Amino acid sequence: MKTILSFFATILFGANAFTQQTSAELTCRASAKEIAMQTYSACITEARNNQVEEIRKNYQKELSELKAKYDKELKKMGGKKSAKNSAPTVKEVQAARPVKGIAKELPGRTAVTTETAPVQNVSEGTKVVAVGSEDAPNALEQEASDADQVEIVEMPVE
Repeated sequence: MKTILSFFATILFGANAFTQQTSAELTCRASAKEIAMQTYSACITEARNNQVEEIRKNYQKELSELKAKYDKELKKMGGKKSAKNSAPTVKEVQAARPVKGIAKELPGRTAVTTETAPVQNVSEGTKVVAVGSEDAPNALEQEASDADQVEIVEMPVE
């Protein structure tokens, strides 16, 4: 009997220790996966940023080469004609676009003409008269003075 009890005790306490170790392992694995995911996403983002930067550099280089090529062709065709008289460049077109927000230039001055409108005289029409007795202004003053006084009403309590 003693061996059976010790067997069950070993299994119960051993299983409890095993589950605690497993939960600790699971927690560590979860945190390791999270750190690995952060590292991976940072690496991918950095690689994409480098690739975009490289593409931009190549674009600028090819654009300047293409511009130089066509400037040479324009000089050959136009003789002494400079590139400024030809079609506007990309930078000039971008600079000419209006930008929302703060104005870069003030508008030109225009001649200001001020015309004054003639004064309009209102013809006297029917007069508005308050309907009531002659004591109406006095009654209003009396009512206003009465409103300032506090009236105390006692109510019986049951």
